[in-house]
Amino acid sequence: MKKILLFGFMLVTLQLSVNAAPAYNYALGQVPVGTFSNLAAAVDGKLGTFAVSQNISEGSQFFTIDLGREILIGSVKVVWKSDALSNNYSIRVSKDKKNWFSEFSEVDASTGAADPADGTISQVISTARYTMPSRFIQIYIPMGSAASAQKVQISEVQVLPAQEMAFTLEEVKPYAVSNKRAVILYRTSIGAVNGQVLYGSDPNNLSSVAANSESGVINSAVLMDLEPGRPYYYEVKAWDTLGKAVVSDVKHFVPSFVNVALNKNVSGTFTELPPNDPLVDRNTPVLARSVDGLTDYFKGMATSRSIRSEDQEITVDLGASYPINSIVSYWRALAYPESFSVKISSDGAGWTELASKVNAGDGAFMRSGSGDPMRVINTDANGATARYVQVLIGKDSPFFVKHANWDFVQLMELEVLKK
Repeated sequence: MKKILLFGFMLVTLQLSVNAAPAYNYALGQVPVGTFSNLAAAVDGKLGTFAVSQNISEGSQFFTIDLGREILIGSVKVVWKSDALSNNYSIRVSKDKKNWFSEFSEVDASTGAADPADGTISQVISTARYTMPSRFIQIYIPMGSAASAQKVQISEVQVLPAQEMAFTLEEVKPYAVSNKRAVILYRTSIGAVNGQVLYGSDPNNLSSVAANSESGVINSAVLMDLEPGRPYYYEVKAWDTLGKAVVSDVKHFVPSFVNVALNKNVSGTFTELPPNDPLVDRNTPVLARSVDGLTDYFKGMATSRSIRSEDQEITVDLGASYPINSIVSYWRALAYPESFSVKISSDGAGWTELASKVNAGDGAFMRSGSGDPMRVINTDANGATARYVQVLIGKDSPFFVKHANWDFVQLMELEVLKK
């Protein structure tokens, strides 16, 4: 299963022994509830005993651990039986056991660290909602999802607090860089409370400041109104809840990639307007809004048809073939696909897939021209030459929407950045 995530796959696997559980494991000795049998085995601090699910083909499987009080969760470790693991599970957290938030979804346990001696695979996942105290944590496996056996088995779950983890910068890089704008992304070992990017054309005088658009494990800041072709130098500074700061080395990039999709011919199923919204401009052709350079909710956004009824796609004819650096899609954060593909073609008939099962929810955070929250996904094309670019969402693919009765997604802009 190929899935595009920021900085690769945001999953850190560690070789840790759980035979002597660390004192700060808040799951240890708690009483889980759920569809698994022998649930106590998942929180006893010992390997060799397993909580066993029911048949995944017959129903979704889950179990919930009450940590006893609200804590700032830094990471979650899950130890699976290596021949009975899930290739598509989620970790959720909650304050009240009613409103749940996904830390990660579509996690593939087979990518973890194997221990042949114990017959287990371990994964440690740094949580994205570090700044939100949580009391409940849930392991969730959707019905019919991929698994190495009909019943999966978990040996241990550890929940480690953020306060006892080191706050460090993991990676810093420019992301979705055009000729006038750049998103700087950086990852921290645990979630940052806030942060900023200092930047300028002189590495010794970083006089401009871009505050974080979003803070957490994955952080993003947007640098606007850049001069094309001019080198820019930047430095990241972030803080944790205790006020500790981390600072990156000075790095640089050149904003030189031109959007060749701007105002080009576009076709597809993104032909709808937001229903029952009197403020939305209804005069501009809807499809054209996806390549008009605007991200304004009222006039710069294209809405798809029903994902439950048919495939949804949007195809841009660039008018000529170009070497492409990347394809950037801007999705309204209230209605986005959780599994879409990006394809290119030289003739509009034969297609090459650049990425599949892309979750727009994994993208960088950014505000639209009208202030709406967006998720930005940068798909690398690595210089491949193409005339046509397509975004495809398969019928019944998973998607996130604010309201349960919505069955569409909303694209604010599609850019094709020429190398």
